Amino acid sequence: MSVPTVEVRGLHTDIAGAHILQGLDLVVPTGAVTALLGRNGVGKTTTLRSILGLTPSRGRIRIQGREVSGWPTHRIIQLGVGYVPEDRDVFAGLTVAENLKLAERTSTPDYEHVYELFPDLKERAGQKAGFLSGGQQQMLAIARTLLSPPHLLVLDEPTKGLAPKLVEEVVAVVAKMQESSTILLVEQNVSVVRRLAHHVVVLEHGAVVHTGNVSDLDDPQLVRRLVGVGSAA
Repeated sequence: MSVPTVEVRGLHTDIAGAHILQGLDLVVPTGAVTALLGRNGVGKTTTLRSILGLTPSRGRIRIQGREVSGWPTHRIIQLGVGYVPEDRDVFAGLTVAENLKLAERTSTPDYEHVYELFPDLKERAGQKAGFLSGGQQQMLAIARTLLSPPHLLVLDEPTKGLAPKLVEEVVAVVAKMQESSTILLVEQNVSVVRRLAHHVVVLEHGAVVHTGNVSDLDDPQLVRRLVGVGSAA
């Protein structure tokens, strides 16, 4: 049996005096897409940030079998982890090319792969990222992680705020990326989760309340009870 790409046990995280994660356990199987679901404010983003060392936490965190609890973020990233935050974090005053240049982690960044997936970015290489549309900025944020193809890709709300056509583009790209990366995905759009994920983990009050296969989302009552949205959302 293969070692999970991510294994979290008894994770506790406090932010500004609030106990956000309360003994969370999470397993992300290798070679699959795991979706982290739940209502707003239940700790999904905090879970991602805690795993990546961006938010101090207590508990055990393993990535690719290595104990990384207490590691600084840059050291965790060096294990082959790519992270696309909810707010994208592109450098608005720099060009597309400069944003990508800053994300290079090896002497042989895979620009061919990036531009194959995102031809618009090649055409707009000299344009400042601040003048890109929201969808283009999301593509740039994802592209930065692909210059060195990650073993683990962590995506926080990649389709949030995007028009339906752009959602389709993001879904197509993520579907392509899962061929070579294990993916941990936070996503509120249940239809997107159905199309991309293999496994689902639902949080409530900073702890896991449901773990199962993506087919569990075929039950509209379960979706409404656990996630708080309609099954077609």
